Amino acid sequence: MWGSAAVRRLGATFLPQLADITDENRGNLQVPPGQLDAFEQECVLLAENVEQLAAGTGYDADRILHYLANVRDAVERAKAVHGGVIIW
Repeated sequence: MWGSAAVRRLGATFLPQLADITDENRGNLQVPPGQLDAFEQECVLLAENVEQLAAGTGYDADRILHYLANVRDAVERAKAVHGGVIIW
């Protein structure tokens, strides 16, 4: 889903990396502390456009929002300890 055209059309750059598997990232997304605000804003943007994403990906809007809420929780925890986020 995160690498879908619908997500990319909204301008997302972080989450599509989960679909862009390379030798370096092995399909994982690593967001360092200095990029957490931008990553969080991407999650907000996607949540604000959840109906469009649901239509474009076939995923249920509530499921998408649940995933995004989990990611935003991880961002908040990472900020609290001045760390980053890794999603695999």
